[in-house]
Amino acid sequence: MRPRTLILFGNPRVGTPSVIKTPLLAIDLPPKALVWEDDQGKAWLSYNSADYLFNTLYKRHGADAPAATAPIAKIRDEISDQATK
Repeated sequence: MRPRTLILFGNPRVGTPSVIKTPLLAIDLPPKALVWEDDQGKAWLSYNSADYLFNTLYKRHGADAPAATAPIAKIRDEISDQATK
């Protein structure tokens, strides 16, 4: 198996109330990112988009997404851009 690192991230103040209200949401929260190496030795960063997180995963569990999703999406994009430079 090639090297892989799973990174858990998020803000407990945002995610915890949702998990308390909808316990099965904990299977998808906190958000995760995977750093992995392909067969050619190139490193990759993979994660679900904020749109998928808030519009698919929350809905799948019947949970209401946090009100302020745009700032969260922006932070995720900034972190991934910095991590892959």
